[in-house]
Amino acid sequence: MRLCSCSTLPGPGSTGQLCATSMVLNRHCKPVQLLGRRRWDRCINSRGAGCVRKAASGREGETPIERRLRESAEVESRVRNIDSEDDLLQLLDDAGDKLVVLEVQSEVLCELGLDEPEPELHWKLDEQRQHEQRMAKCQAVKHVIQRTARESPDVVFAAFETDGTPAREALVRKLGVEVLPTLQFYKGGRLLWEHKGAAAMEAGVGEGVMYYGDSAAGGLAPISSYVAEISSRQQLADFLAAETDPAVLQVLNVALTSAGPCIRVFPAVVALSRSFKGFASFGRLLGDASEETEGLLRELNIVEVPTFVFFRAGKEVGRHVGSDRGDLIGQILQQQAAVGLSPPPPPVTAGRSARPRTRGASAAGRRK
Repeated sequence: MRLCSCSTLPGPGSTGQLCATSMVLNRHCKPVQLLGRRRWDRCINSRGAGCVRKAASGREGETPIERRLRESAEVESRVRNIDSEDDLLQLLDDAGDKLVVLEVQSEVLCELGLDEPEPELHWKLDEQRQHEQRMAKCQAVKHVIQRTARESPDVVFAAFETDGTPAREALVRKLGVEVLPTLQFYKGGRLLWEHKGAAAMEAGVGEGVMYYGDSAAGGLAPISSYVAEISSRQQLADFLAAETDPAVLQVLNVALTSAGPCIRVFPAVVALSRSFKGFASFGRLLGDASEETEGLLRELNIVEVPTFVFFRAGKEVGRHVGSDRGDLIGQILQQQAAVGLSPPPPPVTAGRSARPRTRGASAAGRRK
């Protein structure tokens, strides 16, 4: 018996289309497991005239399998396979100033990239199980890269896979890759940063794209619309002068281009800038971007990165050093609490902006 892959019969105003089946032996199709969803199907007649499917998600009239194939094709067109050094050089040249994300991987090896020694395995079965778990980890990373590529049209994605042949191994060495997989981020033909090993690489994909690419997967507005990009003294002066309300804390994120802790904490900076509108404003200074920004590092007396310098109406009121996201949130709340301000409540309706509340006003509201 062949099962139908359709869900409903046509009705008034239905946009369904005919799904042909060739061998339907009874009048009612059995449930079909399709892409993780259970669908009950009905057949038009016992001769296999077919089933009619009502348009679900995706494009009108597109079955889930068709949607999956289409998305896979879109991903394949977004992730370019690199076969040689010439391919890579051409890709970097074509990309211009766009961010390029290159995954260097192996078809037989998946390393975590952790510094601590791995446990000694005495049984062959344990080694096989560990290998399978590692390869599954790398496969999960690949899926994250594919999804991010689909959702980040302004970023160029590429993949190079070594099969152990001398030519491919030579390119791995030329790229300076010591751990497989390694994720490399390029801009303007220059290597900015790399994430070594599968450990935490799923998060590293999004962090790197957000940090270097001015974009976040999922169709969010450009990062620079939330976090002001500061690359000169004038831009810093403009950022500090933009907010005259002393109730709004100005947070300057001072970072370096290739510092891992700066990259890892940046998603929290972006999230806070979106949720703390009217409560805190955010800017980012990459201290090694130019000679002028290096001079700003010295003028601001920055010793470690990331450093968060807090200003109120253009005047420095405090600092926080470190990449712990919870500590950063705590420091911002502490700064605001010192002047009697509580964070804004989550927005109740779209488009409604919340302003900071004073603690006294909150208490008075509760007493009523």
